[in-house]
Amino acid sequence: MGTLVAKLLLPTLSSLALLPTISVAAKRRFHMEAMVYLFTMFFLALHHACAGPGLSVLCFLRHDILDYFSTYGTALSMWVSLMALADFDEPQRSTLVMLGVLTIAVRTYHDRQGYGVYSGPIGTAVLIITAKWLWKMKEKRSLYPDRSVYAQHVGPGLCFGALALMLRFSFQEWDYTYVHSFYHCALAMAFVLLLPKVNKKAGNAGAPAKLDFSTLCCACV
Repeated sequence: MGTLVAKLLLPTLSSLALLPTISVAAKRRFHMEAMVYLFTMFFLALHHACAGPGLSVLCFLRHDILDYFSTYGTALSMWVSLMALADFDEPQRSTLVMLGVLTIAVRTYHDRQGYGVYSGPIGTAVLIITAKWLWKMKEKRSLYPDRSVYAQHVGPGLCFGALALMLRFSFQEWDYTYVHSFYHCALAMAFVLLLPKVNKKAGNAGAPAKLDFSTLCCACV
């Protein structure tokens, strides 16, 4: 019985794999991204907890609301991670982020089960990043960004992202509990890898303000 309960609770516990992602994002001064990751983790964990045994007391929101926002938060996390990788200046960065916030909300409401809710934001972001980087290469007549970005962020991040989507849509019929839990872990790793090592747009007027986990929780609530 204990093994069965642990197996049923595994998707809820694996949602907490986003905790290190939140911490890394905050330390790298990607505070907005950390907020989005926290939002996603909250709804993912609550959604799976409400579907598990003995935790229905935690369900203060309807199941369809939890389902919507867990999917929306995941898609939005993908978008903001890729926009952080693109390294746009203002006001382009905030404009593109808000574009994703609005369009992903509509797309998720229209169909939250299909792969299009994730492939749409990912494909659009990849096209935007490719266009920007090709333009920069044309201006500088050299590789942009540095090779280290491709080796340490782009390549590994996209590999883990592709693995997460494969687990989400192609292999869950094998064993939902374990496959979906590995999906959470691969997704969290993809977000960490896609984030640059420091947010250059966060400003350099003195030491950056610290954003701890309790502050993030209060702000989310």
